[in-house]
Amino acid sequence: MTTAARVPAAADHGSCPADGLAGSLRTEINRLAYHLRRPATKSGITPTRLAALAALARHDQGCRQGDLAVEMGVSPASMTRLVDIMVKANWVLRQRDPNDARAFVLRLSGHGRATLGNLRNESTSRLSADVEHLTDDERRTLAAAIPILRGIADRRLGADTIQPHAKEHTAPG
Repeated sequence: MTTAARVPAAADHGSCPADGLAGSLRTEINRLAYHLRRPATKSGITPTRLAALAALARHDQGCRQGDLAVEMGVSPASMTRLVDIMVKANWVLRQRDPNDARAFVLRLSGHGRATLGNLRNESTSRLSADVEHLTDDERRTLAAAIPILRGIADRRLGADTIQPHAKEHTAPG
């Protein structure tokens, strides 16, 4: 296993230019995301399918297919193909909306919830093993960064769902 060169902390150089910090952050988040997605991809679950399962897990009462497409920033046609795949794999249930018989609501099936839970547990376990090797100071720094990263993600996700067609994906995953 090779280790990457240590990236200097902002304190090492005074202030950090936003562009340089953003570029380094993007690179390291992508590297870590790849590492955390490996259990899913080894199980045949693409990143898009994993994102859809995770999104549905946040909707206890279910979610209409069109709303899920907007949330994920994909076209309705792509979402239809994605949902067909997930229903066939028994990860998702497609049921009539009790409030509108013309519409369907998507929910995680028991198998889908278990699959997502197992993948999350495996990824968390892998990450926990990495965190165990950090010093107490590194752990405190990482813990302090979580609310900042969550805020960035929330703003980004909010911006993506406000303009879902600005970055439309066509691959069903």
